Amino acid sequence: MLIKEVIPYSKAIEIVKKHFNPKVREVHISKALNKVAAEDMRAIIDLPYFKASAMDGYAVRAEDVIGASETNPIILKLVDKDDIKSGEAKKVFTGSPLPKNSDAVVMKEFCREEKDLLEVYKTVYPGENVREIGEDVKKGDLIIKKGEKLSPFHISLLSSLGIKKIKIYSLRFGIINTGDELIELEDFKVDNLDSKIVNSNLYLLSGLIKDLGFNYKYYGIVKDDPKELKRKIKKAISEVDCLIITGGTSVGEKDYSIKVAKELGELKIHGVNIRPGKPFGFSIVDNKPIFLLSGYPVALTVQFELFIYRLITNRKTVKLALSRNISSELGRLDFLRVKVYDKVEPLRVGGSGIISSLTKSDGYILIPENVEGYEKDEEVEVYLW
Repeated sequence: MLIKEVIPYSKAIEIVKKHFNPKVREVHISKALNKVAAEDMRAIIDLPYFKASAMDGYAVRAEDVIGASETNPIILKLVDKDDIKSGEAKKVFTGSPLPKNSDAVVMKEFCREEKDLLEVYKTVYPGENVREIGEDVKKGDLIIKKGEKLSPFHISLLSSLGIKKIKIYSLRFGIINTGDELIELEDFKVDNLDSKIVNSNLYLLSGLIKDLGFNYKYYGIVKDDPKELKRKIKKAISEVDCLIITGGTSVGEKDYSIKVAKELGELKIHGVNIRPGKPFGFSIVDNKPIFLLSGYPVALTVQFELFIYRLITNRKTVKLALSRNISSELGRLDFLRVKVYDKVEPLRVGGSGIISSLTKSDGYILIPENVEGYEKDEEVEVYLW
């Protein structure tokens, strides 16, 4: 039995976009690490906002030390004030503001102090060893893009600019894993192997969710029991912003997830023309989105990537040539796991349950619905994990 109405990815993603709207909240930047920015951020001041020394040394007027060398030292008067005159110098440290009228810094190793005098053994030029106003960032510059994941470097830049708060996306997911065959990791025993499968999807999903900076609540394994699944969905949807259910998304006798989601709300999608991950479902229950994902880990990963991750933030990409020809079917979006060397090597793997194909890959390429494939040495865009 086949899924009745398989729709193109381009149509499916528009449906999800319409109903999947993450909350936005403002947080102190100390709580923003690894979160996703929900707004563009621009610099509110120049950085640096004053002329600063880039070295430990002595602030001077460059014209005063023209011709200085080891054999021809120039003597300056050493002062400690906020402005210097011709023939004067001031001791400065890395990051120190430059005194007025100075325009260069001589590194300390090219100088020698003698009481209130300074011997300079090196010529410097205007701007040398000086951090100019706005050299790093100019007021009004775009410093963070909406949808960008906030790294320690972003947090450092925000604090340097005096920015205390930023808006981030905020979501709490619920996770339900279904299937008679599943057991929790704690119940697995090496000396008593049977036909049960460890619920590794919990760890895969929770990791993917946390990687986006979101929280989750786990509602356990639900056996192939539609009444229990319905009860768990009702409980979860009352406590979280959106819900992910794995397993039971195909059309088998025990594939209850789609049936129950349809009974409880409005089933928007069941079946998308992608490979792997075709039996993707999307439903709305009590105005909250439910993502119905495959029980196979690779298909689950693809569905999460295409319908959740890419709507929140972007992967880093590189463009490289293919190591061999690859083909696809018109009308279908193909998701190929790849290894990156000096070229892009598509992994020769099959099956949506081959977890190791994810750990062996560096990322993936997409073959769009209107493309039949790519030829060897053709340049393609790789999305890096």
